[in-house]
Amino acid sequence: MTKHHHPSGFTLTELLVAIALVITLATIGYSGYAALRNKARMTIEINAARNQISAYLSHASDHSGMLLPGYLTDPEATNTDGDLLYHPMNARYPWRLSPYVPQVDGVLLYNGNEKYLLEDNSDYLVSVHSNLGINAVFVGGHYGSASPLKPSETTVELVGQFYLERLSQAEAPCKTLVFASARSAEGSPGYFEVRPPNIMTPVWSSGKFDPSAAASQHGFVDFRWENKAVAAMLAGNVELLDENQMRDMRRWSNQAIQENDPDFTVTLQ
Repeated sequence: MTKHHHPSGFTLTELLVAIALVITLATIGYSGYAALRNKARMTIEINAARNQISAYLSHASDHSGMLLPGYLTDPEATNTDGDLLYHPMNARYPWRLSPYVPQVDGVLLYNGNEKYLLEDNSDYLVSVHSNLGINAVFVGGHYGSASPLKPSETTVELVGQFYLERLSQAEAPCKTLVFASARSAEGSPGYFEVRPPNIMTPVWSSGKFDPSAAASQHGFVDFRWENKAVAAMLAGNVELLDENQMRDMRRWSNQAIQENDPDFTVTLQ
């Protein structure tokens, strides 16, 4: 009887199935890795936010409860080498807060933004691209020429005490947002300020957050962590908030908390 010998290799069908299986497993593996990596980066931002709000409160403690303005016209500020900085680097909050943080790298800058410390114009870049933006309009005050509502005695007479100047003025510190995940006008991670949904008129667009749209449409807030943003509150607590939660003006404005109005806008009194 003649014996027939079959080849020991894989058939074309078996090879195609094996290749498909390998691709599927690789895709699942990469997705899992990407999810874990994103989770780690989010954890880094949460921990940095805790350090940052702690630094902010330490500054207030050293200044009789006065809150650090997010933008101040001509304050004294220095970089990590002790060099005196000039406008606008000294006006934005990062370099003025930097003496109170353990280090700039890892607290004000992280998740890739550390590179700004190595650039020739690092003083300027650090002042712009801190990963978290400050709620300057309603906490501490935005005194710059581009301020949407500049603090002054006249303004306060017209609209009331719209911004928190002292820690003791806060009705609900645990709800009052100081810092939040931010992105710049160019869409890159990190910006020195975030703006609320409403000031005297609506600031945020009525549409849902779109990372490809202009950052200003959501006040430079970046919902980069599974559609949530890291938010550091005036009491020192840090939370992850989604867009609906962040649209609540009671997260931004002390007056909104006092009036219990989630859709609050600043109006003439």
